[in-house]
Amino acid sequence: MKRALSLLLLLALLLTGCAGGQADSSASTDGTGDNSAQPVVFAADASTEEAEPEEEPDEGSLYRLAAADPDTLLKILVVGNSFSVDSSEFLYEVATDAGYQVLVANLNHSSTPLADHWGFAKNDEAVYTYRKNGDGSWETLAKKSATMSEALEDEDWDIIFFQQQSYQAGVASTYRHGETSYVAQLADFAREHCSNESVKIGWQMTWSLRECTERYYVKRFTGEMDLYEKICAAVQTEVEDTGAADFIIATGTAIQNARSSYLGDTLDRDGKHLSYDLGRYLAAMSVASACGMDLSGVDRLDTSVSSKSQTTLSTLHLPLLRQCVADAEQTPYAITQQSETAPTLERPTLTVEVAENGQTLTWTTVDGATGYEVTDGSGEVLAALDVETTTYTDEAGTDRTKYQVAALGDGYLSSASSPWVNGEG
Repeated sequence: MKRALSLLLLLALLLTGCAGGQADSSASTDGTGDNSAQPVVFAADASTEEAEPEEEPDEGSLYRLAAADPDTLLKILVVGNSFSVDSSEFLYEVATDAGYQVLVANLNHSSTPLADHWGFAKNDEAVYTYRKNGDGSWETLAKKSATMSEALEDEDWDIIFFQQQSYQAGVASTYRHGETSYVAQLADFAREHCSNESVKIGWQMTWSLRECTERYYVKRFTGEMDLYEKICAAVQTEVEDTGAADFIIATGTAIQNARSSYLGDTLDRDGKHLSYDLGRYLAAMSVASACGMDLSGVDRLDTSVSSKSQTTLSTLHLPLLRQCVADAEQTPYAITQQSETAPTLERPTLTVEVAENGQTLTWTTVDGATGYEVTDGSGEVLAALDVETTTYTDEAGTDRTKYQVAALGDGYLSSASSPWVNGEG
């Protein structure tokens, strides 16, 4: 009997404890009760804000590689002929001005078509001129004595691109031998000899000739537009459709876009090769952009580093050049008529003050000017000054009656002169 009572008492105590635990679990959480048994709320459950979508990586396109890394040295090898020299001459300047680190090299053999390039490659013929630019100046490492394999093995190139000779760029059959593509053979050869397994092989679509007067052209093309359209067709069928290259540089269309603008027929020097200044600069911008570089940082057009040019161009041309390149990447096989009107320089505002040793002239900065020229009332040019200089003291000018300052243009736009200002002498 006593044993039974004890068991009943123990059962009652257990039931009471369970009830107390249930009461605790529903206690207030306002700080007056024990809330240690409250369910845990995770941060992800508590937040009602949606996580920001991750930015999609730039995959690039057939006409423009994925964005290049400004903090990583980009090594580019251009294989071709005189047209490849034109398109790479200012590539270092464009790239570094845009904020990128580059090493540019050019392997060229004059007037060489694809068939000969492939022959030189497979036979390891030492016929190429090999130049490199990694610091702003070109160094010739071999003159008509380098092999293609030597150049390909010289650096762990990130980008290597080829092109067809101007005479044959508009003839699709010259891109192959029978059913065998020279473009594909050269691309495979480059990959085989380049130590960078991730190297990108590009194809440059060259530009049409403005003067198709030589016998080869007269027999095959009716003029500039006919050649341009056939270059486009050949690149489409022999490079794009075959997948022979990783990307295509639409330099030829960028040049034609610019020819449709106020620049007109000023971008070549002999009807074939690009002008030593603006033509070559535009081609370099086309290459740089196709290689994944953002051109928005380009704010100079200084071609004075070239022994062939020695000129500085107005930065007022840059919006047009960027647009020509962007349109070529968007529609690589059709000309985009450019609506940009010809730029004009503003007239500087000139003031003249008496100085201890003569008269001091000061004028306002003119955007896009390439320099300034000071003239006196007799028409004598007193000084030709760089674009950074906006003051001049005429020490012998106490008796001069008036002055004028001209903001200098370039070969593509006119200079602009201030009104005449009387001297104070």
